[in-house]
Amino acid sequence: MADSARSRSAERLVDILMELQTYGVVSRYRLMKKFNITERTVYRDLNMLSAFVEGCGGGEYRLIPSRAQNNSHDALHNPLATLLDADAVFPDRDEDFWGSLEKRAAEQHVRVHFNSPEHSVRNALRKYFNLLEKAIQKNSVCHILYKSKTRTIHPYKLVNQKNIWYLQATEGGKLKSFSLNKIHWLDIRKEHFAVDSFTLSLIDEHRDPWVSEETFEVRVRINHSISSYFRRRDLLPQQELLCEGDDGVTLLCQAAHQNQIIPLILFWLPNIEILEPEWLKTTVINMLHNYVTGDHNSVPVLECDG
Repeated sequence: MADSARSRSAERLVDILMELQTYGVVSRYRLMKKFNITERTVYRDLNMLSAFVEGCGGGEYRLIPSRAQNNSHDALHNPLATLLDADAVFPDRDEDFWGSLEKRAAEQHVRVHFNSPEHSVRNALRKYFNLLEKAIQKNSVCHILYKSKTRTIHPYKLVNQKNIWYLQATEGGKLKSFSLNKIHWLDIRKEHFAVDSFTLSLIDEHRDPWVSEETFEVRVRINHSISSYFRRRDLLPQQELLCEGDDGVTLLCQAAHQNQIIPLILFWLPNIEILEPEWLKTTVINMLHNYVTGDHNSVPVLECDG
């Protein structure tokens, strides 16, 4: 099975860091040949390492002197691990872990698989990723064409969730998540916006593109036959255990929009029951009824972006 684009990129970045530690410099052209990638991809990889890598002429790059003097693994690998959220996969990364990393990657006794990336996301990343990152850094107002509508947004953060890239930004003061793959045009304006600290903290508190200060409570009953999946990890947004018994568990969660919670409920049917709110239960029942009776035009399309 082919590695995901994110996994291949992570392996390349680790390889570049190891080569820098060993030889002191890396060649842009050698990296293109070694990984069979384009020059643009090499530039993107090196840009992700820009905090501790600098160009030294002739297409070669070296560690920034202050970084080169620090030979600890933490100095090089932990920023990369933080960027890729490695704690979710390898929470304990001691010296032995870093020392065996290259051997482990070569032998492939351990494999980490992510969701498959969107088919055309590479083009979207090439067109917009660096531009949007700079707009976020400079608090620049942006105009985008999204779902056939020109929108004025204030960009806050780029987020990769389940290998789908989102831009989290406010539009008209409301926080939204825009799929990067659906942005068809971008114009970074000269105007700047004042960062709202509450909005920023709201984004940082949630590990989900669905972020809103306005949420509603959902209470569900999980059948004992699948309750172990919900005990093992949180499958619902801001999941909280209310009570459990031999027949299952009752959970409370917070949803920002019905389209956030309904797909999760549909996935676990018939072993999940909506207890509250009543309007959400009615919505799901009507949706299933329309589908079974063939009234597909009445079944809403569930999307998560703004």
